[in-house]
Amino acid sequence: MSQQVTPQAEATGCLPVVVRLFWLIAGNLVLFFLAVSIAQRRALSARDIAYWVTVTVLILARYIDITRLDGQTKDGEPASLRTWRWYTLVLLLASGALWVLAHRVFPRFFLP
Repeated sequence: MSQQVTPQAEATGCLPVVVRLFWLIAGNLVLFFLAVSIAQRRALSARDIAYWVTVTVLILARYIDITRLDGQTKDGEPASLRTWRWYTLVLLLASGALWVLAHRVFPRFFLP
């Protein structure tokens, strides 16, 4: 009786974990702290550029996670480009709202 051998995925080291931790936790923390910093200044600055660059990097990190690193959904299922499009939409809406709040609402808490 012959047994079928399934090819094993190539080992990629800790890169998948680092990428997932970035788009799940670290990148969002960076956005939060940049939003607080933006609220303290109010005027457009390099912090705004850093904020939107971080959003872009988060989107790219999730894309790479899905297409190159066998990214998964929260349920442990393989993620698809549909998952990535949904993530991108939610991230853009949430980060856009946070950015507007940082410029319009939160400065009242920081400025006299």
